[in-house]
Amino acid sequence: MDGLSTFSARLEGIKKADDERAAFLEEVIKAYDELKLKFDERTDDYNNEVASRRLWQSKASQSEQALAQHKQASASKNFVVALIDGDGAIFQDWLYSLGRGEGGAEAAHQLHTALQNHLKEIYPDQNVADWEIVAQVVLNLSGLAKKLHDSGIISNPNELHAFGRAFGLAQPLFSFVDVGNGKERADHKIRETLRLYLPIAQCKHVFFGPCSDNGYLPVLESYRRDLSMASRITLIETRPAEAGFVTLGLRRIKLDLVFRTDNLPSKTVPVFSPTPASTPARTPSASQASGAPLTQHVSKPASPAPSSDSTSSAAAASGSWASVGKNGAKSKTINIASDPKPKRRFILVNAHDERVDPELPKFDPGAEGRYTERVKAKGKCCNNLYLTGKCPAGKYCDYVHTEKLTPGEILVLKHKARSRSCQQKSWCEDVDCTFGHHCKFGRSCHLDYCYFSDTHGMDTQPAKRKFEDGGEEWLPQYLKGAA
Repeated sequence: MDGLSTFSARLEGIKKADDERAAFLEEVIKAYDELKLKFDERTDDYNNEVASRRLWQSKASQSEQALAQHKQASASKNFVVALIDGDGAIFQDWLYSLGRGEGGAEAAHQLHTALQNHLKEIYPDQNVADWEIVAQVVLNLSGLAKKLHDSGIISNPNELHAFGRAFGLAQPLFSFVDVGNGKERADHKIRETLRLYLPIAQCKHVFFGPCSDNGYLPVLESYRRDLSMASRITLIETRPAEAGFVTLGLRRIKLDLVFRTDNLPSKTVPVFSPTPASTPARTPSASQASGAPLTQHVSKPASPAPSSDSTSSAAAASGSWASVGKNGAKSKTINIASDPKPKRRFILVNAHDERVDPELPKFDPGAEGRYTERVKAKGKCCNNLYLTGKCPAGKYCDYVHTEKLTPGEILVLKHKARSRSCQQKSWCEDVDCTFGHHCKFGRSCHLDYCYFSDTHGMDTQPAKRKFEDGGEEWLPQYLKGAA
């Protein structure tokens, strides 16, 4: 029995060892499975990393190529912008004295040269000669023209228009930008143009002037703490800079050869000259100056030589020839009087050669109603055909040509055509133009959105007739008022 107990104990020990071995093997197998799972995950991660690295290497290569191309392109298209508030930065008097065309061209040349010299000082290590210079002079053209004329700097406000055209033609990237009446118009355009150009990498520098309008301080204040922006801005100082511009700490320059350094002189009284130098020689007579109508004096043709034939003499005296035959022959009369000259067509202009529309008579409300109904039923009538008698488009015109309008309806059509603004505004010289060229209410206009707002300060008193053939004739009533 003792031996049996011993064997049983030994058998129990063997079974326990087998259980432990089986548990160990299960543990080993489980650990292997976990290790294999981790290995597979790491393998997948590795393969993903390899694929990702190759992808990013390809993208990096493409980006480097694109960057190189961008650098090459940007290096060849660098430019500089000069934004000038033309109402505050006024060109020197000597530039205006050179004449309409020559003065504007010389102003553009002087400004371009001065800016290029300053660029060489600011960027001594770069080839600034290859940089284009874009200059915009933003101003109220008619307002400044009037100031210059009142100050005696220019003899006619029209000279500033010619000055601006020559300024833009002399340098292809220079321009006069007329924004019309209203201070905020120029300020808004200049501020938005500055915001457009500064972030552009090819825009290497911005010249901003003048420094006499505190309205620009808020937009410049936002750039003063950004060194990358502030280093690319230079202020053009014409008249002494306001304190706010000084505290900005931005670079300031003066272009004394180009812009005035002081205010315009006080208003002078111009000497009235009824016959400008450019007007064809035609001196008003004393009777014309006193208000008598201007007339053309045509030399009277010489009378034909007297004849011994009484009938011939009588015929000559009456301005016709009569052939008289014997035995009561029939007589034939031939009129040799010269044909009347065609009436010279003209437009009316004021003393500054700006077109003035003659006032139209009031139309009949009944005629307006009939015309409105006609338009609803048949369509809009052609202004060219009904108001000038001819339409260049002919059968290809989009408007009605077949309706018969009464004189009252024609007057309504004239009023409607006059309400549309001519593209040439007050500088239009087309005698057949049916559009309006200035606001009929002038300074008394209170419309919020008037198409003629830039002409509200215009002189609407007719001073001359400007004929289609280029001739001019001063109106006697204007000369009488100026006397």
